Amino acid sequence: MAHTKLGLLTQEIADLNPWWRSAAWANDDPDLRQARDSGIVYEADTLRDLAPGSLYVLRGPRRVGKTVASKQAIVRLTADAIPRLSIVRVAVDGWSANDLRTVIQNVTLPQIGDDARRWWFIDEITSVSGDWPATIKWLRDNHRPFRDATVVITGSSASRLTEAIGLWAGRRGSAADVDRTMLPIGFRTFVNLLVPGAPQHVDRLALADLHSRVAHDAYDELLPWLADLTRLWDRYLLYGGFPVAVAATRRGAPIPAGFIDDIFNVIFRDVFHDSQASETTTTDFFTRVVQGMGSPANLREIGETVGMSHQTVGRHVAHLNNAYLTWLCPQKHDRSWLPLPKSQAKIYAIDPLVARLPHLRRPARADVDPTILNEMMLGVAVRRAAAALGQSWSGDEFLFYHRTPARKEIDFVSQLLGGAAIEGKFIEDGTWKSDAATADASNWRGLLGTRNVLDTSDPEKAWAVPSGMLAYLIDT
Repeated sequence: MAHTKLGLLTQEIADLNPWWRSAAWANDDPDLRQARDSGIVYEADTLRDLAPGSLYVLRGPRRVGKTVASKQAIVRLTADAIPRLSIVRVAVDGWSANDLRTVIQNVTLPQIGDDARRWWFIDEITSVSGDWPATIKWLRDNHRPFRDATVVITGSSASRLTEAIGLWAGRRGSAADVDRTMLPIGFRTFVNLLVPGAPQHVDRLALADLHSRVAHDAYDELLPWLADLTRLWDRYLLYGGFPVAVAATRRGAPIPAGFIDDIFNVIFRDVFHDSQASETTTTDFFTRVVQGMGSPANLREIGETVGMSHQTVGRHVAHLNNAYLTWLCPQKHDRSWLPLPKSQAKIYAIDPLVARLPHLRRPARADVDPTILNEMMLGVAVRRAAAALGQSWSGDEFLFYHRTPARKEIDFVSQLLGGAAIEGKFIEDGTWKSDAATADASNWRGLLGTRNVLDTSDPEKAWAVPSGMLAYLIDT
């Protein structure tokens, strides 16, 4: 490594670590200042309770706030008397694996006591070129200061991080919860941020209790807030949970056009970096995917519509899933809690902003039907609740749709749901009972996520529960 390059890296790291120079650094930090000025007071729990000596991986989509979460963690650490000079943060976008090794092994860092350990925060490692998983492994094996350090690595590619995690086995310390996922803000937090008098005293429901006496009482307890929860669920289906979008709805303003373009550029220039598709073709493809949510995805048909081979469509869908922008809901096997082989999965977006992106950028393109957004976000709420219990977000073998012998579909079934099944039916009248016929004829007790209808009168039949109530009780 040339001396000049080493010097530039040393200079860059000094610039990225203002807490080395001032205990009051957070007052002037642009990311933290923007978060404070946004109008919402939000601090994700994903980097709390870090155990010294462990190697953590924080995954999630770009622009969800991983950098802010890292800096908020640094604020907490310094408040807990961790020496400021022992904390090192590097933003590694565009780096090579050799740059990463040089910084950790060779760059001169502030001196700390002999008994002190470093705390490393390495942001967006999945953008590093070269074999960075092997570099981290080598450093944990051979560079004692890094082996003893607490390391937090963030990234936006599920596939690269999954590969790396397998390589790092036995090198991650003694902490149990070292794999963490940061997703857009869940509906319960969304409500609590926007309504000072939100019913926070009503406890979250376990996923296995959604059709039970405990749930019946919880739904009844939330009834006084039905109007608020319905109105806020409507807004959530328009704005979603990216912090910038939540701040916009808090102000009563549109989602900033610049942020909408940022998310599109994440897809077009980052997720599909190696694709040769034009911006128009990319938008056509993504529009076709989100307009087909709620139905099994026929990759060949999507390709014929947008002029791609079904193999190319499959790669693009995999890229979206790996970037935490979409997720798959496979069809359940008739005799086991496994995906049915060779069946078509449903593709859902992670967030309403992502699903509505083509329309938000070009209003002439059709918007996504609220009924589909309602279904999508009920599924996301279940997945987020499962992730909070330790279920891997990137796994696709715990939440399914079910196709009955009569070729009817039930939206969501899972072992975690305790014998219940969830269907998104964004309705406001008594027709929900006819819509419940499929669930009532199945082995599951149905829960129909309505817009504002609540009916839990028959303990043996399907229940109608307003989606805002249901999401508030299970989401994070």
